[in-house]
Amino acid sequence: MTKKSVLFLSGIVSILLITLDRVGTFRLCGANTYGSCMDVAYNVIILFLPVLPLFLFSLITFKMSEGVFQAWWRFARVFVPLAMFLILITPAYTHNWMFPVTKGTVSVALSLLFVVVSLVQIIRKHLKAGNQGLSESI
Repeated sequence: MTKKSVLFLSGIVSILLITLDRVGTFRLCGANTYGSCMDVAYNVIILFLPVLPLFLFSLITFKMSEGVFQAWWRFARVFVPLAMFLILITPAYTHNWMFPVTKGTVSVALSLLFVVVSLVQIIRKHLKAGNQGLSESI
């Protein structure tokens, strides 16, 4: 995928997620009591949460060199679907008080891991590309 298509698609999904979150599952489902519609809406929002940092980093890498973008994109195109799959198979609720592994905690943890690894990879590749350009000019 190109920089523009990654930026556009992740931007559209991010706008939809933020809009759904701002509207809220209660108003979205139009129910007076908690129901299955709210569960489905919540699970969809949580499932697509890793797309928000994807959009952020596609914005960051948009003005960078193609090599930096491609290095990051090779990582992101594997990590984001894997994170979404892990969120999908994680239970929504747990009765374990010591290690509460739920969709929300897995989603936040994987998004934070994506942010950290992406930052390290982008900075490393950007510095490496800068050093190569510097050594070629000498």
